[in-house]
Amino acid sequence: MNAGIWAGRNAVLGILAAGMVALAVVIAGLLLLRDPLAPLLLIGLAVAGTLGLLLLRRPFTTTLIAWFLILLPPGELRFSEGAYTLAANGAVAAALGVGLARAMGRPVSIRWNATCLLVLLYILWGAVTMLWAPDLIEARRKLVVWTTSFILLLMITNQLRSLDALDRFMKMLSLMGWLLVSCAIYTLLFKGYNFEERLKVFDINENVFGLMLITTLPGVLWPVLRSSGLRRTVMMVLSVVFLLCVLLGTALSGSRGSSLAVLLLLLSFLFGKSTRVWGITGLVLLLCTAVAAPFFFDAISHRFSAEEGGEFGGRDLIWQASLQLLGDYPATGVGIGNGPFALHPYLAALTTATNHRLDLPSHQPFLEVAIETGLFGLLIYVAMLASAVASFIAFRATARREMPSAYYPIMVGVCVAYVMAWVKSGGLEIHTSLLVILVLLLAPSLIAKTEAREIIAERRSGELPSRNRVPTSVADATG
Repeated sequence: MNAGIWAGRNAVLGILAAGMVALAVVIAGLLLLRDPLAPLLLIGLAVAGTLGLLLLRRPFTTTLIAWFLILLPPGELRFSEGAYTLAANGAVAAALGVGLARAMGRPVSIRWNATCLLVLLYILWGAVTMLWAPDLIEARRKLVVWTTSFILLLMITNQLRSLDALDRFMKMLSLMGWLLVSCAIYTLLFKGYNFEERLKVFDINENVFGLMLITTLPGVLWPVLRSSGLRRTVMMVLSVVFLLCVLLGTALSGSRGSSLAVLLLLLSFLFGKSTRVWGITGLVLLLCTAVAAPFFFDAISHRFSAEEGGEFGGRDLIWQASLQLLGDYPATGVGIGNGPFALHPYLAALTTATNHRLDLPSHQPFLEVAIETGLFGLLIYVAMLASAVASFIAFRATARREMPSAYYPIMVGVCVAYVMAWVKSGGLEIHTSLLVILVLLLAPSLIAKTEAREIIAERRSGELPSRNRVPTSVADATG
């Protein structure tokens, strides 16, 4: 048995031993405190410990569980916020721990990409801005969000190395999408919804609800691309049903940005031969619903006709105040996490309508980043997004095992729709839905690089004809 295997086993045994010691300390503390909830907590710890041992051999499953929990939007789906925070943070820590444990003693090291490195650079710069941030609590809170996002992105990009792995990631997205649709249907049927009001699904923000439906759409469409025969027909029917739910859900939520984004998504599908069926079907369903059941569009029609908040929903004043704040702190920003509080006096000078909101963000992700971390932080942020887009474009034609051709027009349409809804949203500059979009953009390059490494390993381990040149790098193997 070689040293690498022994090192890997020793690392796993060390983590297990540390976990047992920590568990013993927690149990002793609970018994000493005589907490009435101690038995339930001990049962929960036992279950969590058992699951942890089982998941130690399944790092990708652990990562997907963490992604699913973090993707749950704020609202009643999280039940108890304290319990949810503990579970979500624990899942992320478990994903990181299991991933590192599996990597120890193995020849395959952690693989970095430009997007992950730029996220890490932004975190480091954000930590520097804490030197002048007036509220360190908010600064630490925002840094925790960015660090969690970095861990999720790093883990998934190191484990998403094949189409089979992408299948599992898409299943997780599909599960989240159908969960949101099921919650919307439950709200319509059993919570006395009035069609003239905005649909509030389990206390989820209406704009976030529409954004999440758009984000999870690739997960529902993906099985159609990966199946054939009867299964493909079933998956196609389900995808059309989900598309109808996205149309009606965004309309009932009253989110103007999301509704226009979904309409733009359908129009973009018309330009791709492999996606045209969804574009035509979606537009036909939209027209039929508008004629047969126009009450589904009462809420969104009222918001457009009333011009609630003006043409930009009241955001123009917020953007004006944000630009004034950026003008005063262009180089350094006001400190990570402190944007909303620093923005309040600037906004109060323009209007008194928002004086009761001390935590109102800029409702524009680029402005939110700029006023908190300055122009340098904004440059890193834009480079982070651009790196994922550039990777998507560059690796489209280089995958050895070619991805389904429809994947690219689907992602173009989804990205355009997402940006249209996201660019006017508040507090979403590092939302988990954005992380999903980044992962889906990076997927072709991750799979192509893995296949290139496998080709290099296979050719180096076998005897090659002298006329064949052995690739010496990933770039060489991918052309």
